[in-house]
Amino acid sequence: MFRTLTRMFGIKPKELTVFGRTDTGRVRDHNEDSFCILGRRNLFIVADGMGGHNAGEVASRVAIEALVDFFSVPQIRKMRGNKEEIRHSMIAGFRYANNIVMEKASASSKLKGMGCTLVATLVDDGLLHTCHVGDARCYLKSDKGLAQITTDHTGVTHYQRTSGTGTSEPPQPRNVVTMAIGFPFPQDPEYNCNQLRPGDEILLCSDGLWSMLDDFRINQILTTAKSPEEACDQLIIQANEEGGKDNITALLIYY
Repeated sequence: MFRTLTRMFGIKPKELTVFGRTDTGRVRDHNEDSFCILGRRNLFIVADGMGGHNAGEVASRVAIEALVDFFSVPQIRKMRGNKEEIRHSMIAGFRYANNIVMEKASASSKLKGMGCTLVATLVDDGLLHTCHVGDARCYLKSDKGLAQITTDHTGVTHYQRTSGTGTSEPPQPRNVVTMAIGFPFPQDPEYNCNQLRPGDEILLCSDGLWSMLDDFRINQILTTAKSPEEACDQLIIQANEEGGKDNITALLIYY
């Protein structure tokens, strides 16, 4: 009934407390991460330009701009309250963003080979809808603790999931990404849907954060922080204290 009323009369979605911050880190000379907070649409995005490729910072920015364009206010309104429509639209949105980035890369020799990892989440009617490619992550902190919602698209993760089946390949370095924006998708982007409860926290981040801080440390910071701003600040400070070997982005949502 609530979903029907939402679609018919445009009932405003729950207002969320959100904060995001990005930092260059202590090793890189520029920041290729990007993030976006669309509070009125309850849509949140983090992108990480691919290290070792040209114009990673352009790829992350263009990918986010494409998603923002795809998920217009009318499109969000059309999706609300319809889980299957949201799933379909999020996957389609990622394919749209991928096409835009590949088109821009093919049109300029300076941008050839650019790419990024990408994670986006939409909060709707008590559900957390997440879509991603690469190793940018989404975590959900609830009364049961901290859980990683997304599965990294990396050589190591692929090896860990297939080892013992007789079809696995030798392990690759952690930072070898097997699926990313800017390259043809071998399969659909990963989509997940999770129930939310009051007091839950949603963290989107680039690998510059989680590669420096393990889940235990991340959970500690989220537990002791009194606001999303304080939590993001502490996550970045502590990631830098551990070496800050990559750009660091944290976006935290209080439900």
